[in-house]
Amino acid sequence: MTGLTGLISDCQRLKGPSPELDSAIEKYFSDWEQLWVCQLRHRKIGKIVHTSYRSPPAYTASLDAAVALTEQLLPGWQWGNHPFAGRRRAYVVEDSPLRLVPVVADHSCAAIALVMATLRACLLEKEIGHSTVP
Repeated sequence: MTGLTGLISDCQRLKGPSPELDSAIEKYFSDWEQLWVCQLRHRKIGKIVHTSYRSPPAYTASLDAAVALTEQLLPGWQWGNHPFAGRRRAYVVEDSPLRLVPVVADHSCAAIALVMATLRACLLEKEIGHSTVP
């Protein structure tokens, strides 16, 4: 499954951190496409660079990586993460008087909950046409 809807669906099914989903998120949001292990090409300008292979950030395992993803994709938005009914509830909300309702997600893992809330907000922004998310 590709696209934001597929990423959200995959995230909902997770029982724990997933390097495969981390890679899919990085691939979806990156301007760079991997040609082979040591070559990357920028999707917009076509520039090819020689690089060492790097693994994507551990978005689903690290709250720091999940926060960095949120800040990159939703600049200026506020986020939070707290216990809720034996799980973790994460939310993201635009810092605007016009957006008072947060986008929320629940999961047993705080990082996954924040990633899921971020992806849902990106999908919402894309659907209403306020985003540059691919």
